[in-house]
Formats: sequence, C-alpha cells, structure tokens
Amino acid sequence: MANSDLQTIIGQIQEAASDLRSEAVSHRMQRVTNTVASELRGGILGINAILDDSVSNKELGTVFDLWSPSPLNAMRANLARAYGVMESVPGTSGTTALNVPAVITLAREGEEIGICRDAHISIPAAIVLSGARPSYIEPLYDEELGILLPPTAGEVDEFLTAHPRVKALWLTLPTYYGVQGDIDGIVQVCREHGVRIAIDEAHGPHLKLLGGLSFPRSAEAAGADLITQSTHKVMSALNQGSIIHFNDSELLRRYEEMQSLGFVSTSFSFLILSSIEHAVNQMLTCGKEIWAPAVRLARRLRTAAAAMPGVRVLDESAVDGARVTGIDPTRVTLNVAGTGISGFDIEERIFRMGGVTEMATPEVVLFLVSPGISRTQIDATIEALQYALHNAPGCVQAQLFAPPPIPRRVMTPRQATMHSRRERVRVRNAVGRVSAETISCYPPGQAIVVAGEEISKEAVDYLSRAVSAGAHLKRVRDDNFRTWEVVCEYE
Repeated sequence: MANSDLQTIIGQIQEAASDLRSEAVSHRMQRVTNTVASELRGGILGINAILDDSVSNKELGTVFDLWSPSPLNAMRANLARAYGVMESVPGTSGTTALNVPAVITLAREGEEIGICRDAHISIPAAIVLSGARPSYIEPLYDEELGILLPPTAGEVDEFLTAHPRVKALWLTLPTYYGVQGDIDGIVQVCREHGVRIAIDEAHGPHLKLLGGLSFPRSAEAAGADLITQSTHKVMSALNQGSIIHFNDSELLRRYEEMQSLGFVSTSFSFLILSSIEHAVNQMLTCGKEIWAPAVRLARRLRTAAAAMPGVRVLDESAVDGARVTGIDPTRVTLNVAGTGISGFDIEERIFRMGGVTEMATPEVVLFLVSPGISRTQIDATIEALQYALHNAPGCVQAQLFAPPPIPRRVMTPRQATMHSRRERVRVRNAVGRVSAETISCYPPGQAIVVAGEEISKEAVDYLSRAVSAGAHLKRVRDDNFRTWEVVCEYE
C-alpha cells in the first residue's frame, strides 16, 4: 500500500471522527488515528483490528441499558428528537434483527397479528419464533404497473372488523417501489379499533427528514406505534445500520425484554452506531441540499424511459389519495412487460453496459437515484437502457405475474416449523399438502407460501413460472424447485 493511500485513509478516518457528535466516540476515534498509520502497513486486517478496538467501551453506554446517562443514550435522544417520536433505539445487525423482536413484542404465542402479505421475509420468521397466529391482508396487484399496491384505510377497516382478535397490524410502507399508502388514514383506523400499528419503513428512513422535496409523508409524522427502518439502505449509514422507533411506552418496555434474549448481539458495533448518528446529522444539516439534485436526476431518467417503446413508468399519475398518497421521487419504477423482454434480461444487458439497477422482476426494472449520482451517470444509464431495449420485439401480450391467492392456513408457522415431522416430496405431489417451509420469491421477496399453509396448484404454477423467468426462491433447500418439504405428522 502506497504512502499516499495511507495518508488518504487516515485523513478520512480523522474527518469522520471530527464529524461525530458523541464526544466519547470522537475521542476514541482520534486516539485510533494516532496509531493507525503503523498498523496500516500490516494491510487491511491491521486497520480492522485497530478500529474493532472501539467496540467494547463501557464509557460509551450499551444498547442493553436505555436509561442510564451515556453518550449512546444521548444519541438515542437526538434520534428521537430528529424523527419526532417518543423513543428511538439504533441497531447494528440490520432491520431484520429489529423486525424479529418487534413482532414478538407485538403478538405473543396464540395471539393474532395482522400482516400485509407483501411483508419482508423476516416477518414470517418472527411469527415462527413468537408462536403468534398470522392473518393476512392481500395487497392489490396492479396489472398495468406489475407491482403490489398498499391496502386502503377502508380495506384495513374491513380486515380489522372481520378479525376482532387482532392485537396489532404490520404493514410495509413505503413499498420497495417507493409507493406510500394512506398512512394517516390507516393509523386512524387502527386507533378506532384499539389495534397497535407497526410500520416496516425500511425504504423510508429519509422521508421524515426531507419535507418540502415532494417526498411522501412518513410513518413517524402519522404517529405509528412502532417503526423499523433501514438507515443503511437509503441514507449514508454503514451496512446493517438501522433504527426502531416507538410511540408507545409499553411496547418499548416489552422490546427491552425481547432484545435481551439474544436477538441483539452483545458485540454491537460502535462504528455502525456512529455512522447512524452521522447519517441523521447529515440529513438535518444538508439533507435537502444533497437530495434535491437526486430528485431532478431521477425525473430525467423517468422522462427518458417514458419515451421508450413498451415501457410504462410509475409516476404521480398513480396517486389517487386513497390507495396511493405519494411516491418516492428518487425511485424509478419501469414496467417493461410491453417490450417483449423480461426485466431480468434487461437488467443483465444494462449490467453488461456497466449500469446498475436496484432490482428486476419478470415485469419490472427498478432504479434508485441517490445523492452522489451525477448527470453523466444518469445519461449513461439512459443509454444503457436504450441499448437493452434495442431490437425489442415490442407490442407483445404482457404476461402477468400476479401472485397467487393467499393459501389456507392449516396450522401456525411455529407448529409446522418446530413441532412437526416432515418429508420431502416432488413438487407435483405437494399440492394439497401442508408446507413445512416458507417460500418467498425474490425479487421482491414476499412470501408466496408460509409454513403451515396448504400448498395450492396456483402457488406451484406461479413459483415454477417465476423460476423459469429467472427469479430466485428463498428458504428453499432444493435450488431447482423439484421437491417441497411438507408436514407428514404433527406432534
């Protein structure tokens, strides 16, 4: 490693240390830089060893003590103030590690929890651990856009009326595609039914902090009881940096109990924690300044794509005030079913041109435009998209990939996963049997069949088509999807 490279890295570490609000962390990082030069000569493992020295520091506080005075709890107070919530707890193992104890906090064994079926795969996993009984809201599949849309407040009202024993409702808002539902109306409906409302806001940690830039309303502003969000996905936190927010003191108390059961590592990373603090501070000080160009560049990409044959663009015309109240302007969602080329093939062609997509499905290609992206990069993306669509058949009958109806639940996910004997059968023989595994189709990742549900022919056909189109199945032990693990005896 050249001396110039060493000096650059040291300078970056020093700059990061000076940006940290937490005095104890800043002091520790400054001490690290005093010796890092010599360690760097030992290679990347040397710097990691030195930085990791900042992990165990009693003077900084701990995520297992949310009340004693400490720099970490001062940081928590700052986060809560920034987001306008009662309490905030940062996490260093990703939002999955927050979702699981959050679900167990909301509904314990035998209790009923309402879940929109487009939930992240961590939610069915959490249900297995909690022993709760899930009831599902089926999101609307938009045939023109090829994506799932959130439920309306009216549909939530109907669901809660039909399921009076539901203790809490779990929704994912905004969706992966940046679609925001009627968050205020849904929160109000839950209040009327006496049901707690939890929002997986993994794709919206920036919304509350970017008012005035045409971003949708946030779950924090609507007053949801519990909110999880992926600070690392959209903002500048290090990978696995996430936050859970509370507007309910009883839920916070229960969550404290849950996180001490092993869901949160005792070796949490202060580097990730400090990056969360830095990311939020960045949004508070110059968020609008750095995101405004991203909004403009996303509009440029969206406008160019809309002019391409066979491409349909998700834009503000989808906002109806009931099901869709806003769209993240930095997410560019393109339905390419009319081009005659699958989203997977378009993604591959763009990749060969040096471009990057966020996600593709058989029908859709999604781009994320974030701060730091230049006009040159956007124009290169437009060129790559044009190349990908070159000689596209066009004018074909779009093949719909609507998810199958939600299967009938025979037993709880916990019963099927942890209290049953299983056997593996050929997929064609699995129809009518009870699934012993939860299978999700990625992208975008929602569960198609949850453990404990009866396997339907529609589910088998959908998954087979998706695999043939290039999708990946998660939580499947047979990568070729030729067999399915089913329940043969329940204990």
